[in-house]
Amino acid sequence: MIHILSLCVIALCVLYKWTRRAGKVIDPSWISCIQQPVPAIDPSFKWDETIPKKIRPFVKKKSFNAEMGIKNIASTPEDWLLLENTYLQAITLRKKFTRLYPDKTSLAYNNEATAMAIREFYETVTTFLLNRYPQYFVVEKDTILNKISGETMPLNGKNTTPHELVLILASHIEEDFLILLKDDPDDHEQEYLLRASITGFPAGFDPSKGHNKAISQIHDLVPQYSSRLKNPMSNFFNKLKPKDLWVRHNWSVQTSANYFNLDSLHGRDGDEIKVMTMDDLDFENGCFLRVERQILTRLPKLRAIFMTVRTYLTPMSEIKKEGSGDELCRGISSLPKEIAFYKRALSWGDAVKEYLQS
Repeated sequence: MIHILSLCVIALCVLYKWTRRAGKVIDPSWISCIQQPVPAIDPSFKWDETIPKKIRPFVKKKSFNAEMGIKNIASTPEDWLLLENTYLQAITLRKKFTRLYPDKTSLAYNNEATAMAIREFYETVTTFLLNRYPQYFVVEKDTILNKISGETMPLNGKNTTPHELVLILASHIEEDFLILLKDDPDDHEQEYLLRASITGFPAGFDPSKGHNKAISQIHDLVPQYSSRLKNPMSNFFNKLKPKDLWVRHNWSVQTSANYFNLDSLHGRDGDEIKVMTMDDLDFENGCFLRVERQILTRLPKLRAIFMTVRTYLTPMSEIKKEGSGDELCRGISSLPKEIAFYKRALSWGDAVKEYLQS
């Protein structure tokens, strides 16, 4: 009985900390750059005529560098959530995948801190969309009308379950997202846990295996994580402030047009790697540069960290046509052996380089 009472007291203390933070920002200097009114985009802007960003992380990189590779874009917070001509296709696919694979793609941990963090994130997203894209997202009574898709979402998420809010967001923004929390946000020794997420476009991993896991557990299979990334990531997360907006990019090559990849993009111990030739690959419609645009910041009330992930698939023929082939070849050649195995570059690398240099 004493043990049970002790656990109850601890739980109440932790909940009190979260509730207190939800009511006010503890540090008044913590002003969120994306929760301030962002400028409305030019009224002449048309989402379906907007070409996706050309993100080429390998350009001008002489060697592979297993670092976080982050840049602060807090001076242009309006660049957080983008509308490009891939928008409608992307949200349609994400709705399809979250419906087909609900246990794989969505997470909303059942505790009060996570619920409050999801509601804060939901409010942040909807406020941003209304301010940034007023021609496409408009308030109608107690809902927000998405004029692109024709669907609506709640103006206020208080009467909607956290898991429903997560799924609603998946239908209105092109980005996947992750929300990270600590049991005690003041304990720098604790790791952040993945408490809520939508992963509609997994890049060769099973998202459900990271549900409610610590960051180090999620990255356990990533080469050089323990030796080069674990401590810098921990320090970065502990120091992250809402006034900052950090962006980083990942790149790889995938040999199919699928956005939803559970097991096909990464090499695992014991895998047999089949070496492909140019004849094995369709460089117009079946071989792509895959780039992730990852943006991180902190929510000021709950002090939760979130990351949004936007996925770009660019046909290899376009990479060749635009003149980035030599840079990508150098990027592939510079991959350390364990990273090349992890990205399965030992399978497609020579064939892709031969095509780009032909």
